[in-house]
Amino acid sequence: MDRVQLLPSKNEFGNPIFSVLVKRTYDIRPGQMALRSEFTKPFILVDTYYDHGDPERTTVKYESEVAPYKVATDVVVVGKAYAPRGRPVSQMDVSVEIAEFKKTIRVIGDRKCIYQKKRPPQFTDPIPFEEMEIRYEKAYGGKDLKSDPDLPFYYPRNPMGKGIAIKNIPEVVEGLPLPNLEDPEDLLTPERIILEERTRWNHQPLPQGFGWFQKTWYPRCSFVGSIPPFVYPEEVMREEGMGIVPRGQIALAKQFKLPAFDVRFNNGASLGLILPFLKGGEKVRIEGMTREGELSFSIPDEKPKIILDIGMGENELQVVIHTVLIRLEERQLDLIWRGAHEYPGPDWLSEMKRLSVSVF
Repeated sequence: MDRVQLLPSKNEFGNPIFSVLVKRTYDIRPGQMALRSEFTKPFILVDTYYDHGDPERTTVKYESEVAPYKVATDVVVVGKAYAPRGRPVSQMDVSVEIAEFKKTIRVIGDRKCIYQKKRPPQFTDPIPFEEMEIRYEKAYGGKDLKSDPDLPFYYPRNPMGKGIAIKNIPEVVEGLPLPNLEDPEDLLTPERIILEERTRWNHQPLPQGFGWFQKTWYPRCSFVGSIPPFVYPEEVMREEGMGIVPRGQIALAKQFKLPAFDVRFNNGASLGLILPFLKGGEKVRIEGMTREGELSFSIPDEKPKIILDIGMGENELQVVIHTVLIRLEERQLDLIWRGAHEYPGPDWLSEMKRLSVSVF
């Protein structure tokens, strides 16, 4: 059974639209195309947090699925890293590959800092692990409430992570937990862990994950006009060079030259997993996140046929893939498609004689 949502919204050009979302659940079959499940999970209407947790203390596991319009496909993978053959390891790489896109994360056992006076801290050896959840509490980030108790610092990219430190003082550094999830090409080192100045946060590692990147974190929050503190107007953000945010974003924001809402806010996948619209049929290869070591399958190459009638006759909508949610522990895949139809505007709604959706 298809799950269907009809939502009013605007597209990237600011034109009013009716958006039709269709959700289907599939069972993942290793080496084959995912197979339509007998039961499609209902739309997730509100953000759901890990461990049924408090939003102030835990990160989002499943984001609301009723964003009416996205400009790209979100690929989200919820799961764990598993040590090869069940033998504990101190570190390993896990990866998600879809079509020609690939993202790799270095997973490292629990470590902490040892304070050294007037010298960079020492990192303890990682404790071997058999499995580890891939979630943003384990990525770089966090908060420093002790360097200056009157001015606490929260890492704008991930205030719930590990490893942030402003000052090299014992009460901050000694026993400081270090991130478990890192970019293999941008590892945290003892020499770079101490910021000294809050304004240096932009040069620190980007938090790594495969799940949902929260709406209140930079850079996603910037698409609704929220610019983080402790950054100079002329600062070139790391995200600028990656094409994630506009050039000169901070300066433009301080001059009120950015829109109050940018539709890019609706895309919430992790760094490197917001992809040009997928078409279906793409091959997926996941390494290190199953007990077997590797899982390969294909996204279904079908798509729903969506017919919308707003009183101007039936129109078949162009369909794109909004979201690919891979739930590894359940070996299931949720696909959400979107079709959109422009209408004259809010003033016209009182004249609308019909609103009918059909999905095949």
